[in-house]
Amino acid sequence: MDVLAVLLALIAIVMAFIALQRTGGLKDLRQQIDALSSKTEDATKGARETTADALRHLEQLIRGREEQPPDHTNKPPTPPEQGAHP
Repeated sequence: MDVLAVLLALIAIVMAFIALQRTGGLKDLRQQIDALSSKTEDATKGARETTADALRHLEQLIRGREEQPPDHTNKPPTPPEQGAHP
């Protein structure tokens, strides 16, 4: 009985391997993974930008500066004056 179970398991493995090769094999799987990865990155980037815009708008509402356009430039902070001590 054990021999029959092992034989059936081996046949199932061979059939699964043949089915994988017929559907494109590992090469096709890698291409699908790459395509899904790029779609996921695009969706994440879009969600990140949408969230940032919503938070920026919420900040403007809370601080009462709705009329001012958002500052999109990345300015470095100004260094403190040399004579000033905290």
